[in-house]
This record gives sequence, C-alpha cells and structure tokens, in this order.
Amino acid sequence: MMLNSVVNWICFVLVVGVISSSSARPSLRADACGYQTCPAEKEGFINVHLVAHTHDDAGWLKTVDQYYYGARSQIQEAGVQYIIDSVVDELKDHPDRRFIYVEMAFFTRWWQEQTETTKALVRTLVNEGRLEFINGGWCMNDEATAHYVDIIDQMSFGLITLNDTFGECGRPRISWQIDPFGHSREQASLFAQMGYDGLFFGRLDHEDKKERMAKKTMEMVWSGSDSLGAQASLFTAVNYNLYQPPPGFCFDIYCNDEPIIDDPRSKDYNVEKRVTDFLNYCQEQANAYATDSILLTMGSDFHYQDANVWFKNMDKLIKYANERQATGSRFNLFYSTPSCYTKALNDHAKTWPSKTGDFFPYGSDAHAYWTGYFTSRPASKYMIRQGSNLMQSCKQMDAALVRQGVATNQVGELFTMKDAMGIMQHHDAVTGTEKQHVAEDYALLLHKGVVECQKIQTAYYEKELVIGNQVLPKVSYCQLNVSQCDPTEKNNRFVVNIYNSMARSVDKYVRVPVASGTAFQVLDPQGNVVASQTVPIAEYVKSLPGRVSSATVELVFLASQLPPLGSKSYYIQPGTSKDEHEPQNKFAISNEKVSVEIDDVSGLIKSVTVDGKTTELKQEFLWYPSKSGDNSAADKRASGAYIFRPDSDDAFAIPSSGVKTTTYSGELVEEVHQIYNPWVAQTIRLYKGQEHVELDWVVGPIPVEDGTGKEIINRVTTSIASNGMFYTDANGRQTLERRFNIRDSYPYTVTEPIAANYYPVNSHAYIKDAVGNQVTMLVDRPQGGSSLHNGQLELMVHRRCLYDDAFGVGEALNETAYGDGLVVRGTHFLILGDKTNSMKMARSLSHELYKQPQISFIPTSLSFNDWSALYKTQQQSLSRTLPANVNLLTLETLNQGKYLMRLEHIYDVGEDSILSQPATVSIEGLFPGFTVTSSEETMLGGNQFKKDSNRLVWNFASTSNTNEDGQQIWDERAIPAVQLKPMEIRTFIITLVPI
Repeated sequence: MMLNSVVNWICFVLVVGVISSSSARPSLRADACGYQTCPAEKEGFINVHLVAHTHDDAGWLKTVDQYYYGARSQIQEAGVQYIIDSVVDELKDHPDRRFIYVEMAFFTRWWQEQTETTKALVRTLVNEGRLEFINGGWCMNDEATAHYVDIIDQMSFGLITLNDTFGECGRPRISWQIDPFGHSREQASLFAQMGYDGLFFGRLDHEDKKERMAKKTMEMVWSGSDSLGAQASLFTAVNYNLYQPPPGFCFDIYCNDEPIIDDPRSKDYNVEKRVTDFLNYCQEQANAYATDSILLTMGSDFHYQDANVWFKNMDKLIKYANERQATGSRFNLFYSTPSCYTKALNDHAKTWPSKTGDFFPYGSDAHAYWTGYFTSRPASKYMIRQGSNLMQSCKQMDAALVRQGVATNQVGELFTMKDAMGIMQHHDAVTGTEKQHVAEDYALLLHKGVVECQKIQTAYYEKELVIGNQVLPKVSYCQLNVSQCDPTEKNNRFVVNIYNSMARSVDKYVRVPVASGTAFQVLDPQGNVVASQTVPIAEYVKSLPGRVSSATVELVFLASQLPPLGSKSYYIQPGTSKDEHEPQNKFAISNEKVSVEIDDVSGLIKSVTVDGKTTELKQEFLWYPSKSGDNSAADKRASGAYIFRPDSDDAFAIPSSGVKTTTYSGELVEEVHQIYNPWVAQTIRLYKGQEHVELDWVVGPIPVEDGTGKEIINRVTTSIASNGMFYTDANGRQTLERRFNIRDSYPYTVTEPIAANYYPVNSHAYIKDAVGNQVTMLVDRPQGGSSLHNGQLELMVHRRCLYDDAFGVGEALNETAYGDGLVVRGTHFLILGDKTNSMKMARSLSHELYKQPQISFIPTSLSFNDWSALYKTQQQSLSRTLPANVNLLTLETLNQGKYLMRLEHIYDVGEDSILSQPATVSIEGLFPGFTVTSSEETMLGGNQFKKDSNRLVWNFASTSNTNEDGQQIWDERAIPAVQLKPMEIRTFIITLVPI
C-alpha cells in the first residue's frame, strides 16, 4: 500500500538520512511476519536460541568488491555472493531453519543480480521470518568515530531500501553491533529513535564483562539520553562469545572442528560426546545470564559459503540434544533469531538492570585498549567528514532541482555518494583499521561519489543562478585544504559561489590562493566593496606533498550572512593597492574580543584573554613513543591500528632547536606561524569579530628512522582545577562526563594509565572547574582525546606505528604518500569562557565546522555589472532562518513530490538557560513558491510511520534522573508547528507542490 496524502499540515522534521526513491509504508503481509513467526519456548527448560549468521565486513582485509566476488583468496577466503546464494538454497526446503543478514551494501548488490523467480523465493523467506534482516544499515557502522549524521544516513539508506523491497516484513527490529570496538550512548539513543526493540553487541571491556557475568547483568536497559527518557532507552544484550560459535562447534568449510557423526556403525561415531560437550557449554553460558533463555551465535566472519555444512550439523545437534529431554535433559535447542530471543526475554516480564553512560574505552585485556583507532588514518577521517558535509549539500541541491522539474538522475548519480558514504561508516573504514590497499579503494569510492555530487552542484548553479537562457560558464572546485586553485591563481577576475547548507544565516571567512604581486578587490552580491586582505601562505603549507601551485598568498574576505540553504556569489576583480606582507615584530595577536600572547622565549602560547579575562595557558605539540612488541602475551602488545599503547609515562617534547614564530597582521586576520621542526608546524589565527582561536596545524612526515613509532598530540595546559574530570561528545551530539582512572560500572584496574583514559572525540572536548571556567577544543575530524592531569586537555592528531597489534589487519599503521610518511593538515578551535557561553559557542561552532559552506569558482572576463545582469548573485531555498537551537539535518528527495526532512534540537538539557528549552518551528511558508499539502511523522530511519511503531516495553530499575516520558508532545492546534525537546530529532515525509 503506497503512502497516502494524510494529515494536513502535520509537524515535520528533518532527517539526516540517506533515502532513495522511497517512503515509509506498511506491508501487505504485516500479519504474516514479525514476532508471531517466532518458535515457542518450552517452559521449565533452558531454551537455547541458535542464531545462524555471517559477519560480512564492508571492506577490511579485502576491498568491498573483492569480498563480494570472492577475489584474492590468498588474503582471505570470502565471497559474499556465494554466501547469500548458499543460504537461500538451504532455507527454501527447510521451513524450520532460520538465518539473519545484516549488511545492505552487499545484499542490495546481490539482489540486483537475481532473477524474478529467486526474488519471489526470497520474499517468501522474508515474509515467513526464515530470512530475517537484522540491523539493516548499509553497513555495521563504527560507534566511536562515526558522526551521528553519517550513522543516521547509512542506517536510513539500508532501512529504506529494505522497506522498498520487502515492506514491513523486511523491517529490522533488532540492532546487531557485534564487532565495533566499543559502544556509544548516542548510538543507543539513535537506535531507539529508529524503533528498534533491542541491541546486541559483542565487544565489552574485559573487566566489565567479568563483573557482569558474575552478577548476571549481561542484559540491561540502556538509557540513551538524559533529555529524551524512554524515547531513547533500549534493551541491550552482550553476547557471550563475541559473535563466534562455541569452541569446537564451528561447522564452516574453513573450520577444522569435528562434524556430528551419527552413524553408529562408524568407528568415529561421536554424537554422545559432541552433544554432551555442547550442552556443557550451554550450561556454562546460562550461568552468566539472568533467565533460562540464552542465545548462541552460530557463525562468524564470512561464514556459510557452503551453508549446507553448517545447517546439516546444526540439524543434528538440535535433533540429538532435544532427544535427551526424554531422559531428563533441561535443554531445548531450536533455530532462532535475535528478535525472537528478545521477544522471549520480554515475555519473561523481568525487571532488568539499567545502564547510563557508554562502553568506552574497550580493553580486550589488561594491555590492549582499543583507543588508537580513534585517530588512525587521520587524512581518511578528514575525507569522510568532508564527504559527509558535501553529501548534505548535495541532497539539498538535488531536492531543489527536483522541485523545479529537473530529472536529477540524468545530472549526477547521488546513489554513488550515498553508497560510498554508507560504506565509509563501516567499523573498519572510518576507524582506519583496514589494510592499506583497502584504504586506497575506500578513497577511490569516495572520490567517485564526490565527482557525482559536484555534477549535481553544477546543475544546481546552472538552474539557480542563470537569468533567462544564458549558459553558465564552467564551475570549478578546488583543493583549498592544500591552498591550490587554478581558477583563482590564473585569473584576476573570477566569481566565488558560496553555498550554505545550514538553516540559519552564517558568516564565513573565505581564503583562496591568488597570484602574488596582484592587488584584488572583492564585491558582494550587490556590488559593494568588501574588506579583504592578502596573507602569506605559510611555508609548511606551500611545501605540502602533492600540492601543485605557485601561489604564495591567499586572499581573505568575509562572506557575511550567507542565506539558509542558499548561496551568495562574490565577484573578485583587480584592485588598486596591495597588502604589505612583511612580518610584524611582535609576540601577540588580537581582535576586538580575544588576544593571544606568545612567549618570546618558547614561541608557544603564553596566555589567552577573552573579554578582558586572562587565562594563563600553554598549547604545544608533543609525542608518545609507540610500544613495540611481538604480541605473544598481553604485556608484549604493540601499539597499532587498533591499539594505543605508549612506551612512556608521559608525552615527550617535539624535537626542536626552538619554535620559530612569524606574525602577520591585517584588517581581517592576525596570525602567528609556528615551526617546531620540519614535521610539526602550526598557524595560530584570530579573525576579526570571532571569539575563538583557530589552530591550523600541519603534522608529518613523522620520522621513524630511529625505529620508534610516534603518536602526536596537541595539548593545552591551564591552571583550571578540573578535579580529574573532563567531557567528550558522543558522535558529535550529547556530552558525557569522564573521570580519570575511574569506571562507574565496574572495578577498574589501572594497567595502561594513558591509553585507558582516552575517549573518542567527534565534535568537542572540554575541562571546567567548580566556578564554571571552561576550556573547550573543537575538532574537524574524529580524534582520541583525554585529560591526564588537572587543567590539561589533549587530542591525538596523527600516528605512525611500526608494528602490527595482532588484531587481524596484519599490517603496521605506517601510512606513506608521495614517497614519504603521510602529512596531515587539520584544525582545532580553542574556546575559553564560562560554562554557558562556552557551550553556546561550542554548539554553534561545531555545526559550522562540520557543515562548512561549499565553495566553487567561475573565471570570467565580464565586469560585475555585466555578470550581475546575466546571473543571480544571491538565492535561497528557505524563506527564513530556523531558531538558533534547531538544525535542519536532512532535506532529501523521495519520489512523487515527497521529501524526507529531519529537524533536530542541538542542545542538551542544562547547557543553556534559554537555548536548552524546547523549541518550536513553523513550516508554514518555509519553502518559497511551494506549499506543504501533506506531512506524516516517521521513525528516525524514515522507514516506518510513527503511528505504526509499537516498541516492546521493558521493566527496569532506573538509577538516572532522566525524563522517562517517551511520548511525543505537540499541540495539534499548533500545526504546522513542530515542537522539539532538547536533543530530539523528528522526521517527516512531506509533500510539496507549487503554489
């Protein structure tokens, strides 16, 4: 049944999702699938739910293509297409067998290759609950380094694909995060808001797991948000054996365990022993759980290429184990799924323990803390973050083109970008824990997506900027991260198009490389002269490997009040006077609000003054030596792609003969260029009118000629009495309190005092004191961070390790480029102030840092007057800005005039006396030239109407102060107004028609 036009003017919200041509819709066969297809448990028995599954990494040791097709078997025997072929064949004639599948990046490719006959068979298997989709995202995303926007996008992409293909029977009810290396509170909140009934994961800190097994608290209700209460709470279970089968019972063709030999005439007959051993294991597992229901994972990485071997042996296990019930056995084995197991636990009506906080960091043993991957492959992490930002703009532009009747599928393939960005969130992609050749393939996939998005961007400008029937000159896109741009370097007249994807007006300082020795003048869209300044490009930027540019200066100007979901075009022409670029003989930079003093001896920041209040502060780059080792025992663990294990008690100073500084001042920006040595440098920058300090750093190539790997940090030291506490974000959203050397939920033994106190940072980290003084740092990509001493805050920016850490990737994290170690450029924002002002700035600036405007260039020989007569210089797709505490997460094309939108409240409870209050957004007249004729709220994934959601209800012992009211509250009389609680995301499918 297709989505009807319903509910006139219902509240709607934006989604950060990736939805193709789809819409939430109920299935015609909703009564034939779901929990009602689950096998019944036997009362009085230990019911053993056998879950047949395969874990198919979307890239790791092999590329996505190599895994799908089964290529390069010398690396790993794995071919996903054969797995799905084999499983379907084994399920079709055995109605008691069940199987679960997770990764839609693979399944979608397989599905597109199938005949209609096979598709009909698979639909039957899905409708009968025999083939069940679990999780359902494009991949099984990482939870430490994935941004919440990207998590929602990749989950939505998979969920909506399932909805379009199978309807309600294809909707996953359980999230299955069995392999990510730690688990995020925000991820739990997002899963709950997507309508999941439960979450299963495999990796839990070794001491936490020991404590939970002893107390039988391996299953719990996880409170995912202090703001959202039950709406963000999720039943959560920890798997007993990660996601592996019981030892000795791996029946895959690549395993060496004994099969079940049940012919009594055979001298190798082993039924009695094998069944006894299996049931002994079941009892051992049951001793760690709170009910007489247990779940056994029967599969592993890329298992079931010959599914018959697995199923035939499990059939025998079930048969012979259950036959023992006649002689007093209390075990009842059967094929099941995580959803059926969850429903069985829910039926127990037990009161479950509760969990707040998160499951970071993850230590698999006393010396293996998985905190290195928070930073591993920093260039890749930056590419992914930039790709995420581009995709949000791309989807908005695509939606604008569709509203104007453009067939965007003939312009650029948005699917390519969605597919690439979905794969990038995989727990061996954004984490940087893949083999080098796989990292290169990931970069290629993302590049292809960027090219397709740029085609859509160009089509957007051709449609939006052209007046009449003119042809827009070629639009170019530049590598501004290396200060390289042919259109601006080789022309003295050009247009800079700046697109703002945020739903509020923003100011953006634009920097573009230009020819030296030339004066320039900048005109705004109305032809008014805009203040500008040319600034020398730092020597360490000019020498970036791969940079192909002769430019030595950058033109700087402020693009002010960029319209919401709109663009401004600035016209650059020859000027009459040029700036002086001589360095200043001073050790301080300042603007109207902030001043930074540099120590004239050390060359480091000495203090920062904000609004007249001075904070003594030292900011410096340091390095940890990477631990070497052969990994033969826990205490011989090496630092590697996954593991951070420093071989020192503290970080060392960067080798230097003294930090050299050069200061430049001008009307718009003042900056200090710092050079530590040939592989560490930084620009400290203050723009006019801004209240934060920008730290633009360049690190690499990290030298390893001494045989020692090195892990580089940026550390800020102050006198703030932080009392062993610091704060980090979860996936770029809510903030969690961290306490040095303390775990709230289990007894913690200090064995790695540095690595075990590192946490993931996607957006912000800060320290504060009892009177509210706060130091905050914002990041432009995922990084690991900590506060190891009172008043300190550090972020790891780069790593180069010479040893593998023996967790599977089989390579040292020793990235090279252009024949040498990798060089990385990045940005930190430093904010000083009281708690309220700091969080207000952090929330606003973190969104601006993530959703930076998209900049493109058009060389021209036309004068400004001639250009503005032919082309628009300003336009926008929203008629007004949204409130300061509301973000438009998603505006995306579905089909038939329908669009997916998500709105989110970006503040948490208690962060600001005004902005942390509920927000109301009116959508009436929001889209110029269009009216909303229908809207209906969906769950966060965009694949189920909210009115159809009926999540399982759990009894649990709450220990938090969260609001447990999970109901949406809005006044229907206020429609078309949308109310948002702090940290709330609301998702709508709306229909837009021209007025």
